Amino acid sequence: MDAWTRFLLGATLVAVVFYVGQVYGGCALDPDCHFRSCGGGRSLCGVVTEPALPR
Repeated sequence: MDAWTRFLLGATLVAVVFYVGQVYGGCALDPDCHFRSCGGGRSLCGVVTEPALPR
């Protein structure tokens, strides 16, 4: 693998980690945000923002 390919793979990895950190990390700080599970509840499909339930 040449240097250019390694650079592109590294840049892609950084972009994916940054995106996941922004979406899921930001959701962890928001009380109105929760994770949406898909297909039997075994994996995460994304995040949903809905008003928090009254306590």
